[in-house]
Amino acid sequence: MFPALETEVKQETLPDPYEDFMYHHLQYYGYFKGHRGSLPTSATHQHVWKNNPRYLLSGSFGERQGMIPDPLQKEKLLWPTCISSPVHRQIEAVSRDSLMLSSPLLKSRQLLHDEFGEVNPCLREPRDLFTFFSSSGPLQAPRWPIECEVIKENLHHIEWVPPQPEYFYQPTGNEKLPEIVGEEKGTVVFQLDSVPTEGSYFTSSRVGGKRGIIKELAVTLQGPEDKTLLFESRFESGNLQKAVRVDTYEYELTLRTDLYTNKHTQWFYFRVQNTRKDATYRFTIVNLLKPKSLYTIGMKPLMYSQLDAKTHNIGWRREGNEIRYYKNNRDDGQQAFYCLTWTIQFPHDQDTCFFAHFYPYTYTDLQCYLLSVANNPVQSQFCKLRTLCRSLAGNTVYLLTITNPSRTPQEAAAKKAVVLSARVHPGESNGSWVMKGFLDFILSNSPDAQLLRDIFVFKVVPMLNPDGVIVGNYRCSLAGRDLNRHYKTILKESFPCIWYTRNMIKRLLEEREVLLYCDFHGHSRKNNIFLYGCNNNDRKYWLHERVFPLMLSKNAPDKFSFHSCNFKVQKCKEGTGRVVMWRMGILNSYTMESTFGGSTLGNKRDTHFTTEDLKSLGYHVCDTLLDFCDPDRTKFMQCLTELKELLQQEIHKKFNELGQDMDLEGSWSDICLSDIESSTSGSDSSLSDGLPVHLLNVADELNQKKKMYKKKKKKPLQTRKQRNEQYQKNNLMQELKLTEDALSFQEKAGFASSTLHKQPTFFRNSENASSSAMRNEKPRLNESQLHGRDKGTSLDPSKMTSILTKNKERMQTEKPRPTVSCSPKRSTNSSQEPAADMKSHWSRNRYPATKRGRATMTVYPSLHIYTYP
Repeated sequence: MFPALETEVKQETLPDPYEDFMYHHLQYYGYFKGHRGSLPTSATHQHVWKNNPRYLLSGSFGERQGMIPDPLQKEKLLWPTCISSPVHRQIEAVSRDSLMLSSPLLKSRQLLHDEFGEVNPCLREPRDLFTFFSSSGPLQAPRWPIECEVIKENLHHIEWVPPQPEYFYQPTGNEKLPEIVGEEKGTVVFQLDSVPTEGSYFTSSRVGGKRGIIKELAVTLQGPEDKTLLFESRFESGNLQKAVRVDTYEYELTLRTDLYTNKHTQWFYFRVQNTRKDATYRFTIVNLLKPKSLYTIGMKPLMYSQLDAKTHNIGWRREGNEIRYYKNNRDDGQQAFYCLTWTIQFPHDQDTCFFAHFYPYTYTDLQCYLLSVANNPVQSQFCKLRTLCRSLAGNTVYLLTITNPSRTPQEAAAKKAVVLSARVHPGESNGSWVMKGFLDFILSNSPDAQLLRDIFVFKVVPMLNPDGVIVGNYRCSLAGRDLNRHYKTILKESFPCIWYTRNMIKRLLEEREVLLYCDFHGHSRKNNIFLYGCNNNDRKYWLHERVFPLMLSKNAPDKFSFHSCNFKVQKCKEGTGRVVMWRMGILNSYTMESTFGGSTLGNKRDTHFTTEDLKSLGYHVCDTLLDFCDPDRTKFMQCLTELKELLQQEIHKKFNELGQDMDLEGSWSDICLSDIESSTSGSDSSLSDGLPVHLLNVADELNQKKKMYKKKKKKPLQTRKQRNEQYQKNNLMQELKLTEDALSFQEKAGFASSTLHKQPTFFRNSENASSSAMRNEKPRLNESQLHGRDKGTSLDPSKMTSILTKNKERMQTEKPRPTVSCSPKRSTNSSQEPAADMKSHWSRNRYPATKRGRATMTVYPSLHIYTYP
């Protein structure tokens, strides 16, 4: 039926209309520059493509890549450890059809190959535009900024729970504080060259990061006796900028700031090789920014040995001695740095070891987990995986919708929603471990999990900031800003992950009630796990937002601390997810803070948290949801009663601290809860608020234009006194101008003598001479003129008399002219002042000027047409 599929047709074939259309289409967009004659039909060249995988290309976001021998080999390097062999074969089969092609030859994607390599005469099933994973779909390789170098190695760490509790480090008081000497007296053994810094901004990304050959940044060993450690951090979630060897076994380490910023050095994750078992090494991180840290109260760094993992199945563990956190003695005059130092003895010679601030959880780890869910025939029935959006670098932000199918539309509409998210701060990997524990439970066949799926619709965003996770940032996205300060943003292109999350929740609120929102975070200054919420101002639901945290503290008493919870809404936190969702109408809106350290409660007191501890908290969140929504409201009411007692005790404590004694009976519930709570500080993320980095140049240009525009204007007055003086002077000038207009019109009408021609000049000439006297003074005004002004301000009569007298003497030298006036007759005696009763009583309607569209004229009897000989 398709003989051309078996052998290559050597004679010319008629052009396919579809291929002809595609040829012109691709040529128009610059994807096809080859000769027309090289354009084949899809049928005649199917076997060419099938047998020549060198034509297959790896994808690049927004740009083409050159042909490589076999890009699937590259995919194998990325994904071998987390995917089984059958999945490998499925991925390989699908990838050959799905990867973008940029060869002179074009291939139709409509016809299918069977397992024997033959072409089936049927069309491919249409792609689902919203689902990302399928049972045979490939994983998406992480996309990096084009400035970042990435090593072509796949890293995988086993999960392991220590059999014994890992206790906090107990300081002895004899810990050494090494003096920082820097590279002037040491030797640089590792340093990243191509790192985006402050002043630059994200432009584009590609799989594999920077093009070209990856440089060997580590020093070259001189022989087997060379004991220099080999450092590396150019892998997913890695962070180490520079390593300086200052002694045989002593190294100073510099962390990389978040990309496109000069802040947020907290997260570290790097590899060392060429270790020696019988030596004590010292590592000192020299550029940490937080003045307080859990390292000061016993937290230890994490270490992972590949030999231990292979031979003894031992994973990440807390290690380190002589741990100190202290201020750096080198002051650059800009900001203070802090140091973390510790000593370590490696378990093996010639081992490969890793150090990290906390248990890493990468974007690839998440994708492997989600792929296993998508391939599970049971879980995929009630867990739908969708693409919420693409990040700045083009990485997928996943959205999971978890609920059991409803029997009727009414039952589906009656379900309430629960929204959970994690990793908006990429360096807080503990949020991912809590999320993993939650997903493990809610996707299980436990009766409690099934009940939760029956009564709720769960919307889960497991990784809000995949770009930051991939590049090893601590707080920011590739926009150089903390996403948890931009939930109110309108900049969809700059903050897509946050914008689409808020939009998704907004649509969800239109469909159904959202019972709870919780964003999983990590905390670097407090132990235990706790929640930040929002005080409710509605007296009907007073203290209801505190019931869920109190229940959680009862379900996990050795991990969760209710006394560390805080419900104050600060102005600097208005852009956080917790506050924005609360203002959108979600009463129970929380930020869950999980410590990087451990617990100070119950049976786990003074021990570090493991990944199993954090995952168990995900289970406790589910358990607490059931208690919170129990139709039997006994537990709920008991918690409310307990909360009122706790709050009353807290208020008494506050008054005692202030040295006041107050009877709170009957009135204590009216006290504002925010007044008795401290701030939720501990975070310095407000330092990364503001416009995204790539818009700062635009903002600077606008500011420069504004400054230039302001320079053209008169310099603004600064003090209130100056503003008042200017206001009074402007009003006086306006009054004098109105008088001029009145006199000018009077002259034209024939009601004034020729002396009236000099009156306006007199007032203009007298203005400069008496400006200082007139600033704070005004002429006598009638009631309508006093409206909206300072009625106590008037012109000094003595000053006005002096001005009029001078004018009178000047006009006496001129020849008097006959005057026609409607004013009362005045004395011609030059020494006589105008009589007090000689005031003009002209009607306001006397002047026909108002009939010409001009404003009603105000008359000042004390200032005009008194004439003198």
